[in-house]
Formats: sequence, structure tokens, C-alpha cells
Amino acid sequence: MPRYKNPIPVVDFPDKKQHVDLDENEYNFKESVYFAFIDVLGFKKAFDDNRQTITDPTDDKFAEKFKRVFRYYFSLMNSANFVKRGRSLCYAGQTSDSLYFYTEREDILVEFLKIYVHFSAYAMTQDVFFRGGIAKGRLFYKRNYQFYGDSVINAYMLESQISKNPIIVIDENTYNAIAVSSECNKLVDKKNERYYIKPFAYLEQKFDLDFDESSLIIRNIDEDLLKSTIEQNKIRFEYDARNYEKYVFLLNEYQAYFKKSRVK
Repeated sequence: MPRYKNPIPVVDFPDKKQHVDLDENEYNFKESVYFAFIDVLGFKKAFDDNRQTITDPTDDKFAEKFKRVFRYYFSLMNSANFVKRGRSLCYAGQTSDSLYFYTEREDILVEFLKIYVHFSAYAMTQDVFFRGGIAKGRLFYKRNYQFYGDSVINAYMLESQISKNPIIVIDENTYNAIAVSSECNKLVDKKNERYYIKPFAYLEQKFDLDFDESSLIIRNIDEDLLKSTIEQNKIRFEYDARNYEKYVFLLNEYQAYFKKSRVK
């Protein structure tokens, strides 16, 4: 039997007088956008392991855990006042286990990062860890969820190739743009010539978050649960060198935060 081949797609105009609106295929362009690409650490393996062991789809604690975490992310985004103002390009979305956020304004990026460090700390208490990248560059977009550009590509490369640990790495251009903010040093650290968002910055600083609080309940971060969850993963991955180092890194960061908090 001959192998099936997909037919070559063709454009069919049954009525040659039919009007085609070419503008519908045109993308808008922004020269300077900050794009954050954030991924769940080890999602594929965890998903595959869960799929093999689950016996009752109505009692899927794995799925419920991620629903709970992602639901909280979007409740935070939907309540953030900078999103509601809508005076500039700004959007938060999700694809599978990946979260993304983009804005053309440095001050909004800083506000987003203050929310993110809170959200990430909460997610860690739920045994969900994120890593990501933020890059400054061009963005072509049609609808808010339809986009491409070097800002997207570079953010993805930072997440997938550079950010080996559960942190968000930011490129030099992004750091230079937000360095003028008085809160930059509270959010950003640097190791091995890479800037990254401090994973426990929210615990250390307790940032004032700009929310419409009438529609949001801010979750308290259980620091003991957070630490024990990291320690449990360190034990779990003791014989997996690649993943073991990730949780050792987090524990070291937590200890550094803990020492600072004791000094205050």
C-alpha cells in the first residue's frame, strides 16, 4: 500500500469577485517589549508518572494541584490594577504548563515581578516550581495571544537553556531598564554574570502589591511548608544529579534569606 501523503494546501476562491481583507493577516509591531516566559519545572515527567499511576480520573490530585496554582496566578493578574488600567500593551496568558507575560513599560514589569515572587513562593508550598526567562526585544502581535518576535525567542532560550535552576533569568537589557527602580535590588541578584529574580524576595521584602483587593484574597505563605517541600524534593532526587542540584540551590537561597531575616 503506498504511503499516505498530505495534500498540498491551496487557496480556493469560488467567487473571484469576493473581497479578501488582507489587513486581517497583518501584525502590529512594538520595537521594545519585555517578554516573560515561565515554565513548570519537570512537568512532563510528573505528568507521565501521574498518567501511569492514576486509577480514578475523578480523584486526580495531580491535576487539581496545578489547577489550584494556575487559578491563583490568574486571580492575581485579573486583580492587578496595572492590568485593569489598560493604557499600554500588557498581557498575561497560559499555554499548557507555560505562563507568559509581556509589557512595553519598565514600571509595569517591576509590578509584575513583585506579584510573581509572591505567586512563586505560594506555588512552591504546593510543590509546583517554576523557572523562566525575561528578555527585551521586538514583538509582533495580532491579538494579545498571537505573537512572535526576538523578545519571545530570547525569553524562551533563557528559560530552556540558561535557567537550569527554579529561577527566572533576565537579560542584560531588561536589567538595565529596571535598574533605575528603587525596588530592583530587592528583586534581582546576580551570579555567574547572570541576573535573576530572587526566589524568596517576597518573604524578605513583603512588597506592597497594587491590587483591587475587593476581588482577591491574598494567600499567606507558610514558610515552614515551603522549606519542607523543597527538602522533600531534595531527598526525592538524591540519585538524580541534575534535579538534585536544583533543590540544593533553592535551599541555599532560602538559608541566605533566613539569615538576613534573623539579622533584621
